[in-house]
Amino acid sequence: MKQYILLLGLLVATAVPVLAAAIIVPNTAQSLERGRESFASRCAECHGRDGRGHVEVIADAGDLTEPLLYRNGSTDEAIDSSIRDGAGAGMPAYGNELKNPDDVGHLRNYIKSLWPADKRPPIEK
Repeated sequence: MKQYILLLGLLVATAVPVLAAAIIVPNTAQSLERGRESFASRCAECHGRDGRGHVEVIADAGDLTEPLLYRNGSTDEAIDSSIRDGAGAGMPAYGNELKNPDDVGHLRNYIKSLWPADKRPPIEK
């Protein structure tokens, strides 16, 4: 019986996706600029230039300005995962396009700069 329980636990543990550790990229003005450029070319079409997701063509594009509304979570790890692997049925994965892991971190830093002022991380010098 113990073997079956152990095997069941192992199957459950391997079936649960594990989020990779967040990519550590300092939240600097240079990082935000690189992230803004990436956002403009990859994300703004669906999420809007302001990140509010008001685009009529993509009705399900999330509002990136309010982290409490993020369907997959607003931790660094969750945001990185959504960027790399896609989110829901409509958001494509950019993991193959963003070859340098720092590019994911720059994009995440920019997305977090769209949050309300009291929730944004401070800009490092």
